[in-house]
Amino acid sequence: MKKAVHNPTEKIDPPLTSIYPKDVVDLDVENTLICHVTGFFPPPVNVSWTKNNEIVTEDMSLSQYRLKSDGTFNIFSTLKFTPAEGDIYSCTVYHKSIQGQPLTKTWDVEVALPSVGPAVFCGIGLFLGLLGVAAGTFFLVKGNKCN
Repeated sequence: MKKAVHNPTEKIDPPLTSIYPKDVVDLDVENTLICHVTGFFPPPVNVSWTKNNEIVTEDMSLSQYRLKSDGTFNIFSTLKFTPAEGDIYSCTVYHKSIQGQPLTKTWDVEVALPSVGPAVFCGIGLFLGLLGVAAGTFFLVKGNKCN
């Protein structure tokens, strides 16, 4: 008891991690991936990046630690990249609160297929508009013959 009072255990909070692109992703257009690490204490944390399971050390940066109102910290790591179809990126966080495997988040390049919905609705609207014009013309001609 006496030992616990004089040497209290250190508060340790594990980090939460998210990974996302800075801008809308277009293939072969340079972009930036952001790894947001938040809610951890104490501040020493290491962040590493991989591309297709290969360690990446170029074009990455790490922000300064930022203290949050709850006494924990957050930090941002960025990686400049040029997306190609099928690439998989990951951000790995090492912190003293994580026992065993470090915390890893992955992000893969997804190609957005063009949507056919707007084209279908436009086609249907055009068809119905033309049908309305044809029906109006028919009734206009028929009405003129009756007079």
